[in-house]
Amino acid sequence: MKAVMAMYYEGAATVVRTAEGDSKAFIVNVGLHQVSRICIESLLFVIVTEMISREVRAGLSLELLYADDLILMAESEESLRDKIVKWKSGLEAKGLKMNTGKTKVMFNVV
Repeated sequence: MKAVMAMYYEGAATVVRTAEGDSKAFIVNVGLHQVSRICIESLLFVIVTEMISREVRAGLSLELLYADDLILMAESEESLRDKIVKWKSGLEAKGLKMNTGKTKVMFNVV
């Protein structure tokens, strides 16, 4: 990751914006630009979430992880309950918390 960051910032320049105008451009040797920091935080979140969820996932298309949202699908209510318990305990084992208060269950009656 450090090598990627070094390549990303190689030759990076910035200016200081004031009421009187912008300064001359100067090379940035340390630190992160605000936008870059947000991108890196998002990337790190995805990497960590992937590593944590790898142990919990069953590898089925009925489990979707998008950003910090989790979608679980199952053939029965009991199977769905089992998946929720598995994910909740797996995430808690890694120090994360599943917000069951925001959990929504939808049924498709055929």
